[in-house]
Amino acid sequence: MSTARLFRSANNLRTVSSICSAFLLLGLLVGCQSTPINSSTPPSDLASASVETLLNAASQADSQNDAEAAAEYRLQAIDLLIYENNLRRAAAEIDALPAQQLLSDELRALVQLAKATIAFGNSDYSEARSLLQELDSRAREALPIDTNIKIALLAGKAYNALGDPSLAAIVQLSRSEGAEYGSPPLARQLSDSIWQTLDTLSIDEIDKVANATAGYHARGWLELNKAIRREEFSLRGQLDAIARWQSVWTQHAATSFLPSALLSLNAAWDQRPRHIGLILPLQTAAGRALQEGFVAAYYQSLAISREVPRISVLDSSEATDAFSIYDEALRLGVDLVVGPLDKALVNQIAALPKLPTLTLALNYADSEEGSLVGMPSDLVQFGLAPEDEIEQIIALAKQRGFNRAAVITPEGENYTRLRATFQARWEQRGGSVVARSVFGPEEDFSAVVKNLLAIDASEERARRLRATLPRNNIEFIPQRRSDIDFIFLIANPRQGRQLVPTLAFYYAQDLPLLALPSIYDGDPSASTRDLDGLVFGDAPWMVRPSELRSVADENFAPAFGSSQRLRAMGVDSFYLAMQIAQFRNNPQRSLRGVTGELSLAEDGKITRKLVMLRFENGVPEPIPES
Repeated sequence: MSTARLFRSANNLRTVSSICSAFLLLGLLVGCQSTPINSSTPPSDLASASVETLLNAASQADSQNDAEAAAEYRLQAIDLLIYENNLRRAAAEIDALPAQQLLSDELRALVQLAKATIAFGNSDYSEARSLLQELDSRAREALPIDTNIKIALLAGKAYNALGDPSLAAIVQLSRSEGAEYGSPPLARQLSDSIWQTLDTLSIDEIDKVANATAGYHARGWLELNKAIRREEFSLRGQLDAIARWQSVWTQHAATSFLPSALLSLNAAWDQRPRHIGLILPLQTAAGRALQEGFVAAYYQSLAISREVPRISVLDSSEATDAFSIYDEALRLGVDLVVGPLDKALVNQIAALPKLPTLTLALNYADSEEGSLVGMPSDLVQFGLAPEDEIEQIIALAKQRGFNRAAVITPEGENYTRLRATFQARWEQRGGSVVARSVFGPEEDFSAVVKNLLAIDASEERARRLRATLPRNNIEFIPQRRSDIDFIFLIANPRQGRQLVPTLAFYYAQDLPLLALPSIYDGDPSASTRDLDGLVFGDAPWMVRPSELRSVADENFAPAFGSSQRLRAMGVDSFYLAMQIAQFRNNPQRSLRGVTGELSLAEDGKITRKLVMLRFENGVPEPIPES
């Protein structure tokens, strides 16, 4: 059936599909064996045992004054109780263990590990950390390799849960030397855990870990991570980097147990697209900016490897339906479509039960429409949605303990929608909007700010007071309202340079200002000192030096603001197109793209994590995450 017939059939078809999501809670290794909490299978050597059998054996060993055997049996029972998520009884059985001084170093470490695992299972991460810190003070050389691996695995989970991935990496690296000689399943789990932890760190954090760790083993892991980061945008480059690393670090544990995320690169390379159909409205500024970014990333990839896909560009400027241009792409033999950009065309694609080929749409479908509830599984959606940017501003505001917001936006239908989105999501998170102001294109910002801060009400009270009292020499200082924790601002740079000083003039210089990316256009000739103190989120492409951006700026027309961000989106759309199989096969995959850190959500949408910045001396500077 042709694409056109599929679309026409979809117009008469209204299907509502329900998506069932299963969430797997990863387990923690404790006791004498690998014992995941809530795992679907018990430890292999305990599968035929029961808690009562093991506890009876422990009691019998106790009666024979064999403390070591009693502790081993009881720890195995505790393993099973933790596997069954019976943490209360597991804690009680720990209290019944023989005195610590009667046990070997290994058994004492396993007891401590079981206590830490129970604390973690009860979400008492601070207690788990304290118990692990006591463990970490013991000589690693005195414990078996598997025990050190279990400690490293639990430490990684506990410290990450406490928001300290750097310490998680340090403990894991220090405890994992020689892991290749331990149990293969444990070694594989540790390899994956170390890689996942390292991959969440920034380059600065990686350097701090390097300074805190020493030795062949730790340095090998850090060099592997840096090598992959350098080639993050190229599958071929990553595969070549792994081969070079393996030729140097021949005795390293990761040579035997390469992280699963890296093992999957070969499959992703085999599944890479060979012919991409790029559908864009080339008669519009947005379409041209996206094409420029896509082409820049294509030639960057070509410089690394000649094995790049063929690109066919199709102009959708005059298209009113998606299926005609889609059929044209299929006739050319494409195996991946990137586009379209127009929301109406994306809505048409999303209405189909199935697409003829994998598609990376450059906009988001209106999923609230009943006919679009069930998206086709071969559709991935990517865009620069301001709703996602609002969500990250809200997360930052809640992180800082703010509750009461004031909102300033331009007038217009789109801004009304964004203001309503902010308010609805902010209130869902327990916040409130206590004041709102809207400004027009020729607005007097003094009036806007005075209304927002209730300065005009304060002045009116002063006028009434002067009219009532006989004296005319009353001194009066206007007071702004005091029930605002922060101001959420949507404005362009010109508007922002007028609003921020006006807010300061009317006694709001102490109020935090949080804004969307539109506040910054990246124009180096524009003065932004008036924005000092304002916090906003933006794409790395806009604020970080980049060789690729320099090349693009030299070869294409100057671009600022939304045009430059669309160029960045074009770059990331090429990166995503080349690694889309990797994202679909590995839900944990993320890519530090030029529009933000990219990941694939369950609904098939690419999400972006922006860089959070503050203007300091007229320059947007990154602010540390907490």
